[in-house]
Amino acid sequence: MSEINVVTAASRGAAPSATAPSAIASSATAPPATAPRRILAIMAIAGLSGFAGLGYEIIWTRMLAVSLGHEIVAVLGVIAALFAGIALGSLEPGRRIAGSPEPARWYAGLEIAIGLWALALIPLSPLIGDLVPLLVPVDAAPAWQWLVAFALPFVLLLPATLAMGATLPALEAVLAPRLANGAAVGRVYAANTAGAVAGTLATTFLLIPSVGLSATLALCATINFVCAAAMWRCGGRLRVEPAPAVRVTGDDRRPAMLAPLFVTGLLGIGYEILTIRVVSQILENTIYTFAILLAAYLLGTALGASIRNRIAVVRNPDALTSLLVTVTALACIGGAAVLASSDVVLGALRNTLPPTVAGRLAAELGIAALAFLPPTIAMGALFTQLAQAASDRVGGVGTALAVNTLGAALAPILFGPILIPLVGAKLGFAVLAFGYVLALPNLRRPAIVSAALISAGALALAASPLSLQFVQMPLGGELLWHRDGVMAAVSVVRNSAGDQYLQVNNHFRMGGTASERSDHRQAHIPLLLHPDPKRALFLGLGTGATVSAAGDHPGLVTDGVELVPEVVETFPLFPRSAPQLGRNPDINIHVADARRFVRAPGVRYDVIVADLYHPSVDGSGALYAREHFAAIRNRLADGGIFCQWLPLHQLDIDTLRIIVRTFLDVFPDSSAYLAQFSVETPLIALIGSEAPRTYPANWFETRIADPVLGKRLGALDLKDGMSLFGLYLAGTDELRSFAGPGRLNTDDQPFVAAQAPRIAYAAADSPGERLVTLLGALHPRADEVLSGAGDDASRRLAAYWIARDRYLEMGVRTLAGGGPRNLIADVAPRLIELVRISPDFDSAYLPVLAMARQLSVKDPAAARGLLETLDRANPGRSEARRLLAVLPPD
Repeated sequence: MSEINVVTAASRGAAPSATAPSAIASSATAPPATAPRRILAIMAIAGLSGFAGLGYEIIWTRMLAVSLGHEIVAVLGVIAALFAGIALGSLEPGRRIAGSPEPARWYAGLEIAIGLWALALIPLSPLIGDLVPLLVPVDAAPAWQWLVAFALPFVLLLPATLAMGATLPALEAVLAPRLANGAAVGRVYAANTAGAVAGTLATTFLLIPSVGLSATLALCATINFVCAAAMWRCGGRLRVEPAPAVRVTGDDRRPAMLAPLFVTGLLGIGYEILTIRVVSQILENTIYTFAILLAAYLLGTALGASIRNRIAVVRNPDALTSLLVTVTALACIGGAAVLASSDVVLGALRNTLPPTVAGRLAAELGIAALAFLPPTIAMGALFTQLAQAASDRVGGVGTALAVNTLGAALAPILFGPILIPLVGAKLGFAVLAFGYVLALPNLRRPAIVSAALISAGALALAASPLSLQFVQMPLGGELLWHRDGVMAAVSVVRNSAGDQYLQVNNHFRMGGTASERSDHRQAHIPLLLHPDPKRALFLGLGTGATVSAAGDHPGLVTDGVELVPEVVETFPLFPRSAPQLGRNPDINIHVADARRFVRAPGVRYDVIVADLYHPSVDGSGALYAREHFAAIRNRLADGGIFCQWLPLHQLDIDTLRIIVRTFLDVFPDSSAYLAQFSVETPLIALIGSEAPRTYPANWFETRIADPVLGKRLGALDLKDGMSLFGLYLAGTDELRSFAGPGRLNTDDQPFVAAQAPRIAYAAADSPGERLVTLLGALHPRADEVLSGAGDDASRRLAAYWIARDRYLEMGVRTLAGGGPRNLIADVAPRLIELVRISPDFDSAYLPVLAMARQLSVKDPAAARGLLETLDRANPGRSEARRLLAVLPPD
């Protein structure tokens, strides 16, 4: 591939020099009549090459993310690997190819090499997934984890990236005899950039969702082969003679010419990393978000290169360089300042645009343009200026590209795991802007003035009250804790009611004191379904409440795995929700990737619980992949069970079907449970095991031997078998019927990552409506869950399920109608009807009892009538009669 686009893909834009002395035309130069057609052909090659190049970057990032553990880690690793390989390829191999008499054939060979290695990565990628857990053991030091994250992509991608680095010098040698003016170069460059933008968007929005990663990779390889054949045909007969070697003397200032290219490569990628980190706090961070940001970056650098070509003819080169350095640094400062209000701009865009998926994506594109276009236009112009000057002086663009991409390769290492955690985003932008002083061409007056302006701007940004920390604060709320990490910004917020909650990247709530009842039930329900668990594993910890609840089970040794280290640091701020953490020696916390943890060698578990992952967030879809479920199955002990919690408020029904279908493919004997009776945040558990599970009617009573555990379960409304098995939704047959035939979510075909963002951008229905749809599709039977139970127990359980479903349907209708006008008059009669259906259904009985207590203060007669009706509906309970006894007489 002609790697003009690789530079623009992540930092700056460059055009090959029309006058570079890398090659001169021989007597075989094409006749003038055929030159336009050949230029058009080369433009097409450049466009296709750009398409493939950006397709590779996106695909390799996704392929490596499932092994390295997080999307941002994979992004940093792949970017560093791409630029390091390109830098190496641009040096000696690139120079030798550029000096060859047949650069077109070399170029064709390089395209073939890229395509072949891309195809080889299809079978190699799963093997890498098996290798990473061996290279990075559980609880490995962070420095070692980052070393592997950067070194592994570099080695894995090196054959392709070396060839990529050598293509630009080869293409320059092919173009030089044909292009007599800069306009033709501009057209070829535009075609390459257009192809890169098309590759970014088509790969993400069309190809990956439709055919998956391997097929998309094969398509990109095919494009490489097409480019090779086309170049062989249109340029293979051209022979060029190497230019005379460039004399390097003391006046050539070779290091001084190349050092600014290194600096701009480093800072250009640094700006991209910082900006993506900041906007991740306000955007949805789906699979489509990064593609939109990258497309905006590409367009900006291309525009900058075009602008530079227009103004270069009228300015002194050094003066122009000083001007462009100043403009770039100030644009970065201005970009940081604008980012401080990007949440307000995003809100305005969303209010203006239609509330559809397209409208929400357009709003994200607006933020991408705001964040990237001004700085990247300046970067594109500056890089083109520096590369042109270096090419003219040192001979060819290969050396300039190598130095520039070397700086770009170091940026992910410097800005990702080091600078952001150390100083934060705002000071990071200030340091970055000040770094452009090192790109000034000399110490003359224009450069000194530029240095002063840049320094003043950087200091002003650092000292300003602007904040790049976005934390949604409720009215009267308080920020208790905030930390900017490599992977996420983590906050703990307290609202006016005194409730605390954990917030990740500003808009993802990961639990809190108000949700501790649900959080604790998410541990107890799967643990109660196992007869005697000795070891348990919890993947994804949030506030730590769920894994802490596991400590209530005597003799249970528990491992908890959390990816984001800053989340673990917040555990002491939730002592009420997670009282066992730090006190119970049987609970062990690991900061690690869930996928890597379960694939690593280690002990087997009786119960594994996977927490609520936000399905739409880029990278989370891999946690619902068949490969991950299979790895979890391999870590289960004999008779073990796996519980995958699903947030129905963040899933549409179609995506839920894909997840259920994938789960059943790995766990053919499965069931589903509710966490609790919520219509606003309904949670579903998929329970998988190696064999069908049924339970005796007295399971709960014999399972709970510890009175302390029984008391804690009772406080969570888990007091008997009816309250546990009343949560049962369906068995294998019903789940299989609901899921239907269709696609599975796999590492190679990440359909959840592609489909789940629809609900994040524009949900077509409410969570309650989705819950009602699910309940209508599932028809549980008592014999699926109870074994050896009599007819009475089966009838009671079936009646409980009917009352439960009607209760939830009533809640959905009430919520959709804006709430009842008169709670007691409107709701109480319907609840009493549910009590008649199922005397065991506490969720209907107890609220009516509470209404009667409230009513007795103002209207004892009405309260008496309500209690008498309730007692007649369920005469087996005494609470209504006891309250009647203490009411004053009429």
